[in-house]
Amino acid sequence: MFKYITLCFIVVFFASGALGQKKMDVATIKLNLNNLKNKADTNAIKLQVQLGSYYLNKIGDHKEALDSGITAFNKAIQMSMAIRSAKWLNEALMLKGAAYIKQTDLKQGQATFMQVINYYRKTGDKYAESKIWARLGDNISVDIKGAIPDKMNAYEQARTLFKQTGNKLEEADMIRSVADIHLYLKKLDLADEELNKALKQYKSVGYKKLATTFNSLAEVSKQKVDLHKELYYRLEVIKSMNETADTALADFYYAKVALVYADLDKYDQSLVYILKSAEILQQRKQYEDFYGYLSLIIYDYITAKRPKEALAYLTKAVKDVPPAILAQKVDMYEAFGNIYVALKDYPKAEQYYLDMMRVYKITNFNKDFYTTNEQMVTDFVHYNETMAGFYLLTGQFKKAGLYTSEILKLRADAIRPITLTKIHHMQFRVDSAAGNYVSAIKHFEIHKKINDSLFSAIKAKQIAELDIKNKTLESAQSIKLLRSQSKNQRAELARVNMQRNITFAGVAMLIIVAGFAFNGYRHKQRSNQQLQLKQAEINAQNTSLQKLVHEKDNLLDEKDWLLKEVHHRVKNNLQIVMSLLNTQSAFLKNNAALAAIRESQNRVQAIALIHQKLYSNSGVAYIDMPVYINELINYLADCYNPAERGIRFEQMIQPIRLDVAQAVPVGLILNEAITNAIKYAFSHSRGEIKVNLQLAEETIILTIADNGKGLPADFDIKQAHSLGMEMMKALSKQLGGYFKIESCGGATITVEFRAEKILSKLDTKTYIAN
Repeated sequence: MFKYITLCFIVVFFASGALGQKKMDVATIKLNLNNLKNKADTNAIKLQVQLGSYYLNKIGDHKEALDSGITAFNKAIQMSMAIRSAKWLNEALMLKGAAYIKQTDLKQGQATFMQVINYYRKTGDKYAESKIWARLGDNISVDIKGAIPDKMNAYEQARTLFKQTGNKLEEADMIRSVADIHLYLKKLDLADEELNKALKQYKSVGYKKLATTFNSLAEVSKQKVDLHKELYYRLEVIKSMNETADTALADFYYAKVALVYADLDKYDQSLVYILKSAEILQQRKQYEDFYGYLSLIIYDYITAKRPKEALAYLTKAVKDVPPAILAQKVDMYEAFGNIYVALKDYPKAEQYYLDMMRVYKITNFNKDFYTTNEQMVTDFVHYNETMAGFYLLTGQFKKAGLYTSEILKLRADAIRPITLTKIHHMQFRVDSAAGNYVSAIKHFEIHKKINDSLFSAIKAKQIAELDIKNKTLESAQSIKLLRSQSKNQRAELARVNMQRNITFAGVAMLIIVAGFAFNGYRHKQRSNQQLQLKQAEINAQNTSLQKLVHEKDNLLDEKDWLLKEVHHRVKNNLQIVMSLLNTQSAFLKNNAALAAIRESQNRVQAIALIHQKLYSNSGVAYIDMPVYINELINYLADCYNPAERGIRFEQMIQPIRLDVAQAVPVGLILNEAITNAIKYAFSHSRGEIKVNLQLAEETIILTIADNGKGLPADFDIKQAHSLGMEMMKALSKQLGGYFKIESCGGATITVEFRAEKILSKLDTKTYIAN
């Protein structure tokens, strides 16, 4: 979303607030200066500083304005020297240095700051010196070419001095500032480590205002595409903000939470937080970011399938808060376009989108409207992606290609991976429609590679966590075993000592029996040695068996991963087939051919769903039939839209799991039977399609029944040779069962077969799909 945002404010001068002065406009300042006739006193210096600060803080790159500011600061410096005011001299020098830096004259700006730093070095005031270093770091923009090392050095100098003077709070501030630079440089692990270090130090000194630090940690998680961790930190921001009543950025923080919920497809929660953001802006009558938040509100309404509510909300919002700047007009046009797409009024949507691009091009990569290069790139990608998505939706592939190609001209690392994979998939569709299949396959491979890398990163993290848990468990078991062995050794030692004492007592008491006792003792020793040897053999065998069991477990785990990878690749290949069929259908005019391609797509999807379940779930051998059948029916309902004809579905599915060899034929039979029922069973009146999957002892009975017009009177299953009928009969035979179709108050198809695997606990559930 496009926002005209100011990221930071520079303090004009530190004494004016304490003296209770009111803020004056530039004309009043100049008038007061004329009245003083360049008299060198404190009031004149303050006015010169105010005048220079006005030019310094003016939005945009205005060299002439900054030159005027430097002139005012020079006058303040001369007056400060005349009255020998070190305080105002240093303040004017720092503001002059800030003006040079804003003109990208980094060398001159740093040299001006160094005059102030050298002053405090001479006076030995390390704390004041550290504050100046921190202020220098704040004034150096990361957008200035080659300036990042200087910005980093300024913060490190400040951190060192704060540490030497025992100011832990300010030291933590500098650690966080350095972390923010590393975040900007995409050094995410280093930024994460430093931010947690700063957080720990804040807590050690009892500092409560942690919202900014948690917000930076959330940005790190966002860059790592760890949405759940990002959500955790965003909620910590809200918690800290509420605990400290520091609500100055409440609208911004609520909007960030809303964006994470939207990325997690939790649009109801997203709507709650973004409505809070908009409400805060209306209460404060601060409308600069209102339309940015409004865009997300409309998006959440649309995604929740409430486009009419979205249109009503947007119409009222535009009336209450008319767009005042170009950025707000861009957001307004986009919101109306999104709503009319949801309402399927494509001509109106296109007109609003074109208006959006017309206004956006005025602000495109114009630094008068942006404060960071990153925001410029984000908006450029967003609006071009919006146009490409609309034209792909309406089948205007050539127009869509104009916008995707613009995005792909950017460096790949300038675009979020989640967004980049979408753009390559869009370009795949554009090239496929143009018949450029080599380029299409190339973009599809890049799309899948990025997707797989994101998937693999998450899995690798999960594996690492499991490995740590496993090693921890093994260590605990080893400690327990060592303690047990130590206890046994102490008991054995006590027992031997007791035997020795008894032996000595026997020798003392009965010399005669000494020989017998000695022989018995020797015999006991030999027995113990034999037992120890046997115990050592048993321990060795146990170790060997444990090693074999561990190797077996590793092989089984490797087999499971390989099976998941096979199913994953099969599913990807089936998706390619479906995409190619979909692309081909866009160029067909023959209804029969279009229908044949759609039926082929449905058959492929029925198989693809099975492989998707196999690689997504922990089990790789069996399919949970209630979930699979429910998703297959939802897919067919999306394809044929039976709800418009008043057709509803009723499912009576017992929780049965089937082997993939049986699940595929069952899925294809369901696809053919349900498709035929939707297409031919009902004329115009409402109807119902029932799908039952029941277990009777060791036999599974699949029934698909409708209450439609039924089979023709002369229908003979032996004479029916349509592709769908032949497939259902052949697939029933493949299952080792029998196939039956009859007409009684509608058509009923029944397939019975023996199951190889079923659930031991049965629980009947009913699912209704409108």
